[in-house]
Amino acid sequence: MKTKFQIILFIVTLLNGFAVFGEPSALQQQTQGDVTFVSGGVGLDEIDAMKALKPNYNLHLLFAVNSGEYLSDIEVAIFDKKGNAYMQAMSLGPFMLVNLKPGSYYVKAQLDGRAISKRVTITGHKATPLSFIWPHE
Repeated sequence: MKTKFQIILFIVTLLNGFAVFGEPSALQQQTQGDVTFVSGGVGLDEIDAMKALKPNYNLHLLFAVNSGEYLSDIEVAIFDKKGNAYMQAMSLGPFMLVNLKPGSYYVKAQLDGRAISKRVTITGHKATPLSFIWPHE
């Protein structure tokens, strides 16, 4: 009986070890034309990964509700000053990092049909933060 208990305890310990050393974050950089971006930030591993990637991107987007809740599954579109679409994607977490050429852009973020639009000017590699905060319903 003691041996059976030790085997079960060993298996539980082993499985818990796998949970601690789980797979690394699955953040995937994507490209659309000249634009590269990555989104995520769900869970501590992804938050750490997004922080580490920040220096590689010049536009840092954040999506939240004014109550402080972070959001995911946000439709994001970026347009140039002439209205041409540069990028259209779904943010898989509350953070989206985008690398754009210097210039003026219009960023539209949409949650459940509620859109927020903002203008942004990118100057080289200098990081530009932009937050999209929806009212709590």
